Amino acid sequence: MSIQLRRATIALTLVAGVGPAMAQTPPTTPGAEDHITHAPPPAQPLSQLQLTPAQRTTILNAVRRDNTKVVSPVSFVASVGAPVPPSIELYLLPDSVISQVPEAKVVKYTTVQNQIVLVDPTSMRVVEVISQ
Repeated sequence: MSIQLRRATIALTLVAGVGPAMAQTPPTTPGAEDHITHAPPPAQPLSQLQLTPAQRTTILNAVRRDNTKVVSPVSFVASVGAPVPPSIELYLLPDSVISQVPEAKVVKYTTVQNQIVLVDPTSMRVVEVISQ
């Protein structure tokens, strides 16, 4: 009787272990890959904005109007592609700019030496410089 009990216990253990193992196995039916959700690729850093003269003027006027006291205490060479020092505080563009220049919603700005400097906050690189 003890041998039968031992065999039954082993068989039950094997059967019970199949369920969790099956749950970990990826689907093998054709087309099942279509239902797997993948994370979106990471956003690529912005290297430069393609702004029209009118869009540049819109940004310039809105920043002048909304934030006349924003001045970066740290001086650096503001040119497209240049790194921005981490000590520079960046600001969101005014809503009026975003509504008129939607491509600018991904950037922040600061002012350096009478220039409005648009910065990609993910790469901390200058993407546009607008002279005042």
